[in-house]
Amino acid sequence: MISIKLVQQWADAYNDQDFTRFGALFTDDVTYACGAFELSFTGRDAWVHHVQEYAAAVPDRKLTLTRAIADGDAIAVEYDFAGTSSGTLPGLPPAGEPVKVSFCTVLQLSGGKIASQVDYLGGR
Repeated sequence: MISIKLVQQWADAYNDQDFTRFGALFTDDVTYACGAFELSFTGRDAWVHHVQEYAAAVPDRKLTLTRAIADGDAIAVEYDFAGTSSGTLPGLPPAGEPVKVSFCTVLQLSGGKIASQVDYLGGR
């Protein structure tokens, strides 16, 4: 299934910190939202810039996929995020402390690319 393949590409590009490859998976006008952190972005450049900032804040971070469910152009993805805080972003633990979060992300596709990403999280 092509949508599940896209999820693996999304996780691999994120884990590899390949921001060009990561950004290429999204539409130009992608929307992003994470209510828990009151974050929202519109546009690929804004979204990728945020991901790069977060990569600097947790440089050894890794997504571990646990489940993906596709229904048409929508995909729900469960995964764990783990790494070590560099201490550079508010809301994260002090430098050297672990960061562990479980996510559920809903991706909406359009034309074979990700047109929106909404993150839901638990456990910090």
